[in-house]
Amino acid sequence: MMSLPLPNEKACLALLEKYETPDHIVRHCIKVREVGKVLADGLIRNNYHVDLELVTAACLLHDIAKYPCILDRGKGYHDSHGEKMLNEECLPLVAGIVAQHVILKDQGDGPVKEEHLVNYADKRVVHDRIVSLDERFQYLADTYGKNPKALELLDAMKRKTFDLEARIFELLDFRPEDLIRLVEDNP
Repeated sequence: MMSLPLPNEKACLALLEKYETPDHIVRHCIKVREVGKVLADGLIRNNYHVDLELVTAACLLHDIAKYPCILDRGKGYHDSHGEKMLNEECLPLVAGIVAQHVILKDQGDGPVKEEHLVNYADKRVVHDRIVSLDERFQYLADTYGKNPKALELLDAMKRKTFDLEARIFELLDFRPEDLIRLVEDNP
């Protein structure tokens, strides 16, 4: 498969427009990008290698398939559908991360990678507001917790996300509660 260079912010926004992504989803993606950028910048500042361009592109494009999946009445998952769309756009690196923005394939003790940052950044944003993990998971429970099995899955995801937060922030020189201020200072 041919692979194109990573798209810059303008190219990512053009792709969202190409797929008729509604403004509220675009605003969410931009806010997730702001969070992801602060995290990646912090890691880089602390001599930890992550690809800032990859984090930026994957944050901006993580919900590229959200609207098509909503229109399809929930048939299919927007993470795997987004992976397919981005592979068709010849962006396999971004596609692989978008595929993991809901559930990570590797939640283990290995190094923190770009997919971890994108997954975590998305979990810190409700609509276009940065929130705590507790607030985000309450929103997810209210929205998607339609039965005991769904609530059980969300609770497991919440525990894994708190573990991921601890892994990320042990490498940073700021705390999770500092994100809102840091994003406002560094849009």
